[in-house]
Amino acid sequence: MNRVAYGLLPISVGLVAACAIAVPPATQAAQVERVQCDSGSAEANDLRIVQGASVIAAEPLYSHVLTGTGAEERIDGAKLILRPPADVSADRMTRILQCHGARALLGKVERSSLSDDPFWLPDTWVSVEVKVEDGNYAVTLEAGDTSGNLKVAARAKAFAVAHPLRESPAVE
Repeated sequence: MNRVAYGLLPISVGLVAACAIAVPPATQAAQVERVQCDSGSAEANDLRIVQGASVIAAEPLYSHVLTGTGAEERIDGAKLILRPPADVSADRMTRILQCHGARALLGKVERSSLSDDPFWLPDTWVSVEVKVEDGNYAVTLEAGDTSGNLKVAARAKAFAVAHPLRESPAVE
């Protein structure tokens, strides 16, 4: 190696170490709340949107991982398919669900009613991403580790059971 390469080595090692430092879940939740969340009547309306969600499907997400003895499937979170609420874009839905999760993690909403809520876990940040899929919203939920992802997947299933898609009235 030349001198330039040796000089860059400590910098690159420092950058890798800095990237490896995890942000505590409560700190991440506070940052999300400060930057993403509305207050007042918008907050109450957002909670109604979460509570009124209509779930079409819930499924765990898996990844295929190579191990020393072969390969295995590992759970990476959950996916919910939601009917889009009226006048709520996918970007707005992402913000609503992220804020809901941040406030729950920070203890700013009544947690007793959120036992099967997949958008938050105690002491764990749950990342939320909403995308349009076949005219509905695909909500991807991921915790930081396998244990958290197992909990998120179980909660997503329970949330789907508690918030089923309501049948449309028959048209004659």
